[in-house]
Amino acid sequence: MTTPRILFAGVFHWNAGSSHMIAEYARVAQAVGCEVGVSSQLSRLDGTVNAHLPLVDDITWATHLVLVFENAQFLSLQQRELCEVVPRQRRIVLDPDGHWGPQVCAGVDNNAGVDTIDSWHKLYADLSDVILQPRLGEHLPDGAQFFSYFGMPDIHRLATDYPNPRTMPYELQYVGANWWRWKEMTSLLQAAGASRPPIHRIRVCGRWWTGDPHPDHLLATANEPGWMEERGVEVAPPVPFGQVVSAMAQAAITPVLARPLLARMELLTPRMFETLASGSIPVLWPDLGHLSALYGDDVELFLLGGDPADTLAQMLRDPGRYRRPLAAIQRRVHERFNYRTVLAELIQFTL
Repeated sequence: MTTPRILFAGVFHWNAGSSHMIAEYARVAQAVGCEVGVSSQLSRLDGTVNAHLPLVDDITWATHLVLVFENAQFLSLQQRELCEVVPRQRRIVLDPDGHWGPQVCAGVDNNAGVDTIDSWHKLYADLSDVILQPRLGEHLPDGAQFFSYFGMPDIHRLATDYPNPRTMPYELQYVGANWWRWKEMTSLLQAAGASRPPIHRIRVCGRWWTGDPHPDHLLATANEPGWMEERGVEVAPPVPFGQVVSAMAQAAITPVLARPLLARMELLTPRMFETLASGSIPVLWPDLGHLSALYGDDVELFLLGGDPADTLAQMLRDPGRYRRPLAAIQRRVHERFNYRTVLAELIQFTL
């Protein structure tokens, strides 16, 4: 039997989540019994990420084609025709932003973006019969199947092996861009300042937390210049490729914040897995209660309740209360969602 050669296509940047996923797939491919590549003919690459992904210049290399659609409908008409080199039954559409299904809104944000929901449906239907979404719960739209896409990296450190929070570089740290997250982040930081004692050693790593927003996404990346610096928050550049989990491990607490639209649709995101892999205590925004399907019954322990300042203070005052159940969650989720298991599941969708 021919070894499956899985070719991914999408918009891949070095500091965006999906590129990290593809690199993990490539890392475990041999153990799963397949090969993984990224199509240079179909993808949009930022130049930097090129060195981190296994680029393939000829689509005829592929036995399977996986098209990853996030914000943009990135394929030209000519590229869509090129996709037909791979037989339809071995083409997959991955839909991590939930464009397939009814239109959903969260304030001014919605799952159609600059396009229409009907145009997304037509695009997907033209390309493949296999549409996969990382949507938890029982609310998958007709025609879609559950696939996590994102997996859990290897455990960097068990939560129970961490030192006292007072000896760690940061008490609280967030790793990720400001993409529809300003309100949640500033509310969390205000709670950190109101905790007793106040949390001072805080770092935020990523784009658009200060300074000018992205000129093409003014609402999604809006911020108040100087707000964080005035409150003593260290603002750092994006974490280098492949170092997200180890960077998270420098903090006692790591918030898990999802774009409100994705939280409303109960979609998984990379940070939900990467934070677990780091062993840092995750603190979950209240709209992420659906993560009980991933974290289990102990999810309530990590949700910000009615008094977020007190929740953060308890995490630092009594870390063992959180780290013991967290270590069990780490082991359980990694067993189910490690990248070898996830990649093997992806292949099964085209058999």
